[in-house]
Amino acid sequence: MKNYKRGGGMEELEGKKISEYNYEIEFIQIIKIFIYSFIGIIVFFIPIRLDGETKTLIYHIANKVQNQLMVLLQICIICFTAMGCFKSILEYKRQNTNKLYVYIRFFSILILINLFFGKQSCFFIKDNTALLIKTVILDLATVLPISAIFMPFLLEYGLMDIVEAYFQVKMKKIFKLSGKTIINILIYIFTDCFCGIFMTNKLYKDGKIRANEASILSLNFSIMSFSMINYISNELNLNKLQLVIIGALILVLSNIILCRIRPLSKVKKSYFIKTSYKETRFRKNKFNNAINKYLKNRCDKNIFNHMIQSFEESVKIIMYIIPDIVIVLFLGDMIINSKLLIPNLVQLLSNAIKVLKLSGINQVSSIIVYGFFNDIIAIDMVDKSIEYSTRLLIGLIMILKCTSLSSQILYIKESQISINMKQIFIIYIEKILIIMCIYLIMHYFYIGYIM
Repeated sequence: MKNYKRGGGMEELEGKKISEYNYEIEFIQIIKIFIYSFIGIIVFFIPIRLDGETKTLIYHIANKVQNQLMVLLQICIICFTAMGCFKSILEYKRQNTNKLYVYIRFFSILILINLFFGKQSCFFIKDNTALLIKTVILDLATVLPISAIFMPFLLEYGLMDIVEAYFQVKMKKIFKLSGKTIINILIYIFTDCFCGIFMTNKLYKDGKIRANEASILSLNFSIMSFSMINYISNELNLNKLQLVIIGALILVLSNIILCRIRPLSKVKKSYFIKTSYKETRFRKNKFNNAINKYLKNRCDKNIFNHMIQSFEESVKIIMYIIPDIVIVLFLGDMIINSKLLIPNLVQLLSNAIKVLKLSGINQVSSIIVYGFFNDIIAIDMVDKSIEYSTRLLIGLIMILKCTSLSSQILYIKESQISINMKQIFIIYIEKILIIMCIYLIMHYFYIGYIM
């Protein structure tokens, strides 16, 4: 009996040590949640004034890289573009890609070499298209990889679970989205659509959000970032605060409608892969329950491994998407300046939306057509002398339309998000009509009852 009691005492002592050891591990993990989440929030969402400019750290780092390592960056872009083109040749049969288009993508290498080290206007009718391509490619090649490096601080260490615990019920009821997607929406607003879709695709691939949620995020919430809102308000001479407030209201109302009608309402609600991860709704003790959920499902992978893996994913995306952007903008430059197709489309659209009795209807139609191709080119087409209400509507359309052939659509095509071009086009038309209708209701209400 004495031996038995002694053995029982040893087991109790060992159990106590294991319990203390587990407590220490959990305590360390909880400290990590706060430290890593704080780092992610600071890097992505807190504007900091450096060198006379107020931007988030992501953009400060990107600017430093572009200013101090420009030649090396340009060489890397050309090399990665070439690698992407060669890789697409090896994979075109498996991906069911048009063989002719695969070989046309090689032309993008020549265009980039000319843009970076030759005469920019050699391949383009207008110099502003060459400048646009150069700016877009340089920003994509710096902002996306830098964002990808720091994104694990937001995704992998409990912040998503905490946000989901507090916003799950409201987001599901209003937008048919998981509560955690608020962080993804903020990424769209504070960085750009490429970083936003990168996070959306990553959440979808990891089994954290459903197919319909990935489609809603990439097509309804990939709105313009704050930097682009500043650009539009300055170019169109709009009141920035008014633009943001009205835009936020229309964003909420339009997305309440869009997520409940076809084609988004018919997108499958399945996950990309099956995992042990489950959405949860906590009625009370939300913070503690969210922490416990993270501790239960956490991955033991080191933060540096997460960062390297995320960076590698961003480089692979860049390899495939840069040739597409260059070719689309190159072909678009010829089509836009041919004066054949685009003016006819603008006139056709003007006739179709006359029923709304808009002022400056040709300008609005022009923005809708050109905006589907590229945002910057569309803004350059606006007559700045038109009345303020029309300029405000144009600004709202540009901010909220969330669809551009030279940005979101190209990225979605390379991602795992299951939505086709036909659905994208239908959603674009629906969104434009809803934005215009809501704006006109607000405008006429203001004229009739407030003025």
